Amino acid sequence: LTSLVLSVPGAVILESSLSFLGFGDPFAPTWGRMLQNANDTNAFSPMNLAWWVILPPGLAITFLCLTFVFIGHAVDEIVNPRLRRRR
Repeated sequence: LTSLVLSVPGAVILESSLSFLGFGDPFAPTWGRMLQNANDTNAFSPMNLAWWVILPPGLAITFLCLTFVFIGHAVDEIVNPRLRRRR
């Protein structure tokens, strides 16, 4: 159960990376596709940095992955008796 919860961030990063590289479905609205569109419009260039285009999908990917990592650690602490602390 814990390994399943901890494998979700890897899948999210893999999907967004593949979509960013152009290997995803061109009609599916994904965070990687949003970052690719920002890259196509030169939002990453220092001369016209458009942070409002880059920040939402980047933060969404980061927060979703961190949420699943924290949930995985909490489940592991509940399931594994050696990790439980006496309070």
